[in-house]
Amino acid sequence: MVLAVAGQAAMVTLQVVVQENAAVTGSWLTRLIPLAPMLIGMYMVWRLFLSPYVSFGQDRLRVNNIFTYYLVPYHLITALEGRTALTLVVSGYGRLPVVALDAAPLTGKAKRDTVAQELLRRRDAAVPRAGHGFERRSTLGLPEWLGPVTSLACFLVGGLASVRG
Repeated sequence: MVLAVAGQAAMVTLQVVVQENAAVTGSWLTRLIPLAPMLIGMYMVWRLFLSPYVSFGQDRLRVNNIFTYYLVPYHLITALEGRTALTLVVSGYGRLPVVALDAAPLTGKAKRDTVAQELLRRRDAAVPRAGHGFERRSTLGLPEWLGPVTSLACFLVGGLASVRG
């Protein structure tokens, strides 16, 4: 996570330098051309490194992977697998990798083991409840793409304003 935040800060710094240099020349294209790949890069760093997480609910575990999230009732978890990464074996749904708890050096095996112990504790105490079943949903909705699109629109408006001004 630290590397991801540092990478995004470096991209923002580089983009500010590029935009300042382009403002001196006044060219709209010199502002726009480096902007699009930078926004896509920042978005992908966020999706790959900052978005995945695991959270414990009252009746279900939420696994927020890169492009999907799962709500898994504790009582459906039959086993935990993986030596460095965590994989849930869910009754009726197969194996579910937990991307947020991978084998990255900064994540550490200790975090994976702590989450696994808490998950086993909650699974043993779980009581099935009606209406709290397994869910799988895509996370490519409005909140994810709205930020990059809004940023791009702001830079386009700023570029057009500098060309006309």
